Amino acid sequence: MCTALTLKTKQCEVLFGRNLDYVVNINQSVHLIPRKYKWRNGVTDRDEYVKYAILGMGTLVNTYPYLIDGFNENGLGCAALYFPRYASYNKNLKEDKINLSPYDVMLWILGNFKTVEEVFIAFKDVNIVNVPGLSNDIPNEYHWIVTDRSGKSIVIEKTKKKLRIYEDNIGILTNSPTFDWQITNLNQYIPLTPNQPSDVCWSGQKLTPLGQGLGAIGMPGDNTPPSRFVRIAFTKTFLPTPKNEITGVNEFFNALNVTFEVKGSLVTSDGLYETSLYTSCMNLQKRIYYYNTYDNNRINAVIMRNEDLDSKKIIKYPYENSLDINYQN
Repeated sequence: MCTALTLKTKQCEVLFGRNLDYVVNINQSVHLIPRKYKWRNGVTDRDEYVKYAILGMGTLVNTYPYLIDGFNENGLGCAALYFPRYASYNKNLKEDKINLSPYDVMLWILGNFKTVEEVFIAFKDVNIVNVPGLSNDIPNEYHWIVTDRSGKSIVIEKTKKKLRIYEDNIGILTNSPTFDWQITNLNQYIPLTPNQPSDVCWSGQKLTPLGQGLGAIGMPGDNTPPSRFVRIAFTKTFLPTPKNEITGVNEFFNALNVTFEVKGSLVTSDGLYETSLYTSCMNLQKRIYYYNTYDNNRINAVIMRNEDLDSKKIIKYPYENSLDINYQN
């Protein structure tokens, strides 16, 4: 399970990222994929090439760069989130379409486009084909959130009914059910407010709040995707707009903490602990990838402009997953 978020600062910098909630690490780390990098299409088995350089979290399966989330040199960002029981892909190739496997989608988007609008137009010609996943540890059922430097976001979902591309005005995403269901469900929580209610009188009896936070009573606190969707929507809506990048990055990580999964809070039917393995935050204007991990709260940063985007090889950065304590005496 996962939670994705977008946030804009007063300086109009767009921050985009997510929690990755899963039961096992997949040898993930931040990678820089250079321009013109050759990759093999999972459906057609043909060579394709990355037009724009990409910086994102993922893993290499042989020479294939499997991406979990990331952005390209134009400030277009994308994240894949688990979409079980609803994701449904086509069985066959279509000659008049762009045929992609589920795990090809993000690489194709970030490798070819500059804006959400370009993706929206081009994706109508995409045929997502149901092929085996890259490995047993990597899920193959996704939906995708795409964001650009303007802050505009879309959600892409392929279900049994059809391919849907939604405008994501609220700029968030979790998992199943479908995005339109999640938005409809928010209507049930209109009364939620961060404001403290005043004293009232019921049939002559004065009632006084027992403590702070009564305005948000009824907020769902479990780890299901609909509950996390409500919590992150509420948090983003009432979070004061950050004044600059540093404040924004700090608040971004704080905001995603409201959906953070701690070990023991979710145990799968197989008896495995699902936790928030890492949290990412990408500055789409400055092309900086920030992240921290479950075992290391320190925020790490990789800056795209510091690298040669025409490099011939993928650059892999160390995944900083050991607790780093700043001792003060």
